[in-house]
Amino acid sequence: MDVLVTGLLPYDSGKTTFAKFLIEGAIERGIDVGFSKPISGISGWYQYKYIVKSIEAGILIGEDMFKLHIAAKSSDPIEYEGPVVSLLLPPDPEKVGWKVSVYSPYSNQISVIRISDLERTKHYYVPSNIERAIASLKGELRKLLNIVKAEPVDAKNSEKLILNSRKYADKCLDYLKDRHEFFVVESYNNSAAPTAKALEVDLVVVVTPGKAAIFSGSSYKRAILALSSIKDPWKVVTEDVISLLEPILVIDVKTKKTDVFEKIAKVAKASNYQINSLNS
Repeated sequence: MDVLVTGLLPYDSGKTTFAKFLIEGAIERGIDVGFSKPISGISGWYQYKYIVKSIEAGILIGEDMFKLHIAAKSSDPIEYEGPVVSLLLPPDPEKVGWKVSVYSPYSNQISVIRISDLERTKHYYVPSNIERAIASLKGELRKLLNIVKAEPVDAKNSEKLILNSRKYADKCLDYLKDRHEFFVVESYNNSAAPTAKALEVDLVVVVTPGKAAIFSGSSYKRAILALSSIKDPWKVVTEDVISLLEPILVIDVKTKKTDVFEKIAKVAKASNYQINSLNS
């Protein structure tokens, strides 16, 4: 069985926490679990320790994918689990004339990108964004760039590079999904789905602080198709999708560890979705 976890809010919906609870609950029952975080980004300032972890790992890794990798006790290649990762760096305010507006565009902060497929991993960097980054980050950045042998890319093309990388993310997702009995896909921000293949799931869980709404995967996919092309579900926000649907079940989510897997399993059983090793 496959589940997509996405968020209702642009930030801090609780997707990763929910996905972690779901994965841990399945593992406790002896179920073979895999996951994918197809598209992700980290802040070099707020998530600095993941620059350090990336240096240690020899590839750019994100916080969410790392947490889920540990929760799943995964032996899968972490670069397949999180195939597309962007490192965002806020500009030094003095170098941009203290203009707050410069912080807003996504492309103005993309500094390092990793794109992995089943054959290779490549890193890219945006020289102009790194040049105006905060000085205290540059030492570790140079170490990372040297280790990963990143190639330069123009700032204008960085977002296009990420957009085109979704086809590679889907190849990794398909590969991992075929290897596991229970599979969890985590979206990013409030994107309805991170990639097209991420919509090929049995259930979708939309998470917000304190609540999670469970939807049929097929109904969710049809709703996205009504709003946009199935080829670009990431252009649709979750709020617009669920306004067209009725949830199968709404559950409470606590801040401490919650056995959300049990509730998902009950919905799955009622809907005739198969989890072979799940005890009745």
